Amino acid sequence: MPTRIEGAYVMATLTAQDIAGQLEQAQREAGELGTELARLVGELEQAAEAKEYERAAQLKKQADLVRPRAMLAQNHAQAIRQTLEGLQEHVRQERAVQIEEERQERAREAHAAATASEKTATDESKRLLAQAKEQLEAAQQSLRQALAAEGMAGQFRQDAYQVAVGAGWQESAPYGVAMPNLIQSWIEQKPLLRDVLRGLD
Repeated sequence: MPTRIEGAYVMATLTAQDIAGQLEQAQREAGELGTELARLVGELEQAAEAKEYERAAQLKKQADLVRPRAMLAQNHAQAIRQTLEGLQEHVRQERAVQIEEERQERAREAHAAATASEKTATDESKRLLAQAKEQLEAAQQSLRQALAAEGMAGQFRQDAYQVAVGAGWQESAPYGVAMPNLIQSWIEQKPLLRDVLRGLD
């Protein structure tokens, strides 16, 4: 279904076509009368030069009758031409307004789509950040538990060492027994793990 502007555009186009037809007819009539007037004036001048006064008087009467009709026809054609030009300008302006409205509508739709996409992407980034924080907290907890377990392993190793020395199974070492250090050593070699262990800011 055509919009109001599109309907007006079609009607204006049809009217312009009609007026263009009227202009063509008016120009043809004005041209014919102008040609007739020019012929009469030319014959009048010839009759005057030939001193054919009676014929010259008749030609003058005919020219006087044709002249206002020729002037009216020319003015009529000019008025139709101005009307047609004004109508064409009106159609052009309406079309320009319609084009601008369509451009603005496309801009509004594109802006709304971009804004909605921005919000979706922002929400997703926040969700992933929260997920990453949870994972870091879980990693921190796992590292602390690993260190605690390694500390317990060291304590059990120390207990076993003392039992073995007490039972005479092995000699007492000057510096005692070496403690397990896999987890602590690995953390110290990895700056990222040290940061995770220290916790989030």
